[in-house]
Amino acid sequence: MHRVKLAAISCELPQTKIENDDPVFDSLPEMSNRWWRFWGIEKRGFFRPDQGENEFVAACAVVTRILDTNNIDPVDIDLLLCAASSPILTDSGNVLPGNGARLYPRLSRVLKQSLNLENALAWDSQMECASFLLNVKLAASFIQQGKAETAIVVCSEYVSNMLDPTARSATIFADGCAAVLLTRSGDGSDLLSSSQHSNAEHYEIATGKWRRPERSEVDDRVKLYFTLLEEGQTKMQEFVPQNVPIAVDKALEKAGLTSQQIDHFVFHQPSPFLVYAWASAVGCPEEKYLLTMEENGVMVSVSLPFTLYTALRKEKIPANGLVVMAGAATGWGFAAQVWRMGDVVIC
Repeated sequence: MHRVKLAAISCELPQTKIENDDPVFDSLPEMSNRWWRFWGIEKRGFFRPDQGENEFVAACAVVTRILDTNNIDPVDIDLLLCAASSPILTDSGNVLPGNGARLYPRLSRVLKQSLNLENALAWDSQMECASFLLNVKLAASFIQQGKAETAIVVCSEYVSNMLDPTARSATIFADGCAAVLLTRSGDGSDLLSSSQHSNAEHYEIATGKWRRPERSEVDDRVKLYFTLLEEGQTKMQEFVPQNVPIAVDKALEKAGLTSQQIDHFVFHQPSPFLVYAWASAVGCPEEKYLLTMEENGVMVSVSLPFTLYTALRKEKIPANGLVVMAGAATGWGFAAQVWRMGDVVIC
């Protein structure tokens, strides 16, 4: 078995931030203070197609940055794993005739051809907010088993493309993109363990549905919208706080470590309440994790790698530090990983 290194990370966020009192939210029903406190979001970024922004452009930017910064020839990438939660993609990258919206080919196929990653085995897999953890695990397994030497994992989210402007849930989410480079490790860094489990009992709480806007008198068109049940916020508090700690505890047990030995925890960022609950349940003090949703919203699968990116930039992770990454995803899935981190190039 080879060791695997998380060698580089890059992020790309929308140029424009939308605040809570922005006119884009004028069609919302009355918003309670409890809603704003639970989600803890003051600003979020939405891609603007009129400024040339979308999930494909952002993915090209982060992958190109990783390749250039690390002096890697595109033909030397063995694996390309991508995730984009919105079923509708918005740009063909000049691979297909025209640049209209499409369901497939998915992001990996178009990104591979556009960036000349001709030797990369490329595919897309989806676990919504936990897609980053899923795809990093898959890529790491290829490297550890000697079936690949270099891999790029990309999460690119244009979730604002499926938000209902008349629903409260439109205030939660944000767009963004993140990518990491995984290589064989020569410095002791490695993915030490991972754990994941799922429970579909509450799958209907948060879904993507073809429907009319919640306030249909505003717009009667049927469109694919993210849909959060009216009681979804309350229901999430019943089972999400317990399940991420279960995954963390299992990953720590596999690695032969305790939470006290971990230098930093990187959690998915759905709300301050949920992150506090996860941290408390696994014995993680406040100084060992960050909150990033207040200024950036919930970027679905990008939230966790962006929080890792932020922790690295703020030097919260020491050299050869032990890091736990963990989160939840609608459906519902829960995952955690334990890493020994080496030097990470921040692009």
